[in-house]
Amino acid sequence: TKFYLILILAVFWSCSGDGDEETTPPAATAADITGTVSLYDEGVTQIDNSGMTVKVVGTSKSATTNTSGSFTLSGVPFGTYTLTYEKAGYGTFKKYGVEHKNGNTFISQTTSLGEASTTQVTVLEATVDGNDVVLSVTTDPPGSLGNKRYIRYFLSTDSGVSSANNSYYSGVILSQNNPLNLRLTASTLSDAGFSSGQTVYAKVYGDSFWSNEYDDPDLGTRVFPILNMTSVNAVSFIVP
Repeated sequence: TKFYLILILAVFWSCSGDGDEETTPPAATAADITGTVSLYDEGVTQIDNSGMTVKVVGTSKSATTNTSGSFTLSGVPFGTYTLTYEKAGYGTFKKYGVEHKNGNTFISQTTSLGEASTTQVTVLEATVDGNDVVLSVTTDPPGSLGNKRYIRYFLSTDSGVSSANNSYYSGVILSQNNPLNLRLTASTLSDAGFSSGQTVYAKVYGDSFWSNEYDDPDLGTRVFPILNMTSVNAVSFIVP
């Protein structure tokens, strides 16, 4: 009788001990990053959203967009990342400072990207008109009401002005005339940091409506991935 009592108590204590133990699952250290892209031609016509590769810089993680433009980067360790977006004809777009922590990350803002510009600048002239400067830009193909073209200009006091070497750049400009006459007013030039008597150089490139531009904190500059680099030499003018 004593033996059976001891055995029953031993079983009871064993079962009681198992019930008191709590198993805490390990904290997650990785999760998914998801997002969406919308792809366009040089203008505002949306085209096939599939086939764009999205990569997490510094890891082996990558994904390809589907026809809806959606992508999922699976099992990305928590951290702050740079994403690259690449597809033939779209250059490389980068999104910096993507914070990924405490579960799946959804990039709520759709990334809209355009095809590289096929607009070449073939003639560029600068003339002073009173207190203004007029840049006359001829493109190939020519801009017209039925064939919208896009350009962008860059200014600098350096004769080597370019998309990577400038002190001022315009937004994307719609061209429906050939040549297109851009009037830079005294106010525009002053706001751009130029003063009367300075020699300023201007360079113009073909661009797309969705220019895929981004700020690169490593380079400390803005990057324009899909400009058409086939362009004429820069022109100069003296600020009135």
